[in-house]
Amino acid sequence: MGACATSPFAHRLDRRPATERPRGVIIRDRSNVGRTGFKGAGTTNWLMTQVHRVPDHPNLAVLLPDATLIARLGKEEYLLLDSCTASTSQCAELEASWYAHNKLTGGQIGYPLPRADSHSYLYLEGDEVPRMMAKICGVDLRADTCPAGEIVQTTVAQIGAVLIREIAEKTYGLHMLTDFASADYLWDVLEDAAEEFGGGFAATGRA
Repeated sequence: MGACATSPFAHRLDRRPATERPRGVIIRDRSNVGRTGFKGAGTTNWLMTQVHRVPDHPNLAVLLPDATLIARLGKEEYLLLDSCTASTSQCAELEASWYAHNKLTGGQIGYPLPRADSHSYLYLEGDEVPRMMAKICGVDLRADTCPAGEIVQTTVAQIGAVLIREIAEKTYGLHMLTDFASADYLWDVLEDAAEEFGGGFAATGRA
């Protein structure tokens, strides 16, 4: 649970030149990083017993002390992303805790959303990211209109996407989650959009 064994972008990343250094917009594949979700009646109350804090309202994300990101997508819907550097998976631990609690109580809370089985995870960084995204997304993602921790549930090049502004980094960062089935198409769209800014996918992927 928690992390996905393979990435839908791996076959393309394996062919990236080792000396390539994208600029302006750097796109990193984090599809091997743990991610999960929970939804339904009782989810908020249960989650508050498990973690340090939860977002106060929908379309807001917060960081836990171990750098796990909790994004509140709705009144009773949450998306969680593990830290890239954590030695343990908070997502896996929460999934295990949910199943144990559900078995004990006979299903009195909502249900899990195993995002690692359905959604790819990219991280876009660089000052030119908002300008690049303006070419393929109708939402204004500039820092003054989309502050750190803001969540945008929208479409990117006609693909449903969850976009989350990075909280911890000083440079502009954007978490992007989309369904696995659109990975090849999304790669082509992002490569084309980033090219204008000297950017693209980083060969190192997760770094």
